[in-house]
Amino acid sequence: MPTDLSRGAYSGKETFFYYNSATYASPTWVEIPRSRNISVNDGPALADVEFHGSQNTSQIPGYSAFNGSFEYVRRRTTSGAADTVYDFLKDASEDGDILDMVHLNGTILSGDSIGWRAPIILGQFAETANGGDPVVSSIPMSLADAYDSANVQVNKVAFTGTTPP
Repeated sequence: MPTDLSRGAYSGKETFFYYNSATYASPTWVEIPRSRNISVNDGPALADVEFHGSQNTSQIPGYSAFNGSFEYVRRRTTSGAADTVYDFLKDASEDGDILDMVHLNGTILSGDSIGWRAPIILGQFAETANGGDPVVSSIPMSLADAYDSANVQVNKVAFTGTTPP
């Protein structure tokens, strides 16, 4: 085996997804433990351009885009127990709230973890049910037009975990 190669993280098993339950300046991260299939489109979006006299359209780089989706496997609840993470995500989607979210290749408490942090708006949940199986919700997400308390625009940024004291 080559000694200079290392294995990447397994998505959904060794990657971690969080939302911030406090303020942008002083975050409190809450793990979304049953998230899976986190997919992100990041980079310049391509725009169709029509040229006079041409039978074809062409594409040119347009605005940068950051969007994607993830699946959330709802917790089976009994005896009035709630799936508080699902309820929070569903309410945020329905209310159009901006979520401060982080996706890392390790836990938030590891200084070696790397990934991204971004203000996100969640789209319409697509839910299916298969008999007694848990309900899986497919949730689209997109970069929000967000500003902090000093009226400075907040964008997607590279993010690392924090080493605990």
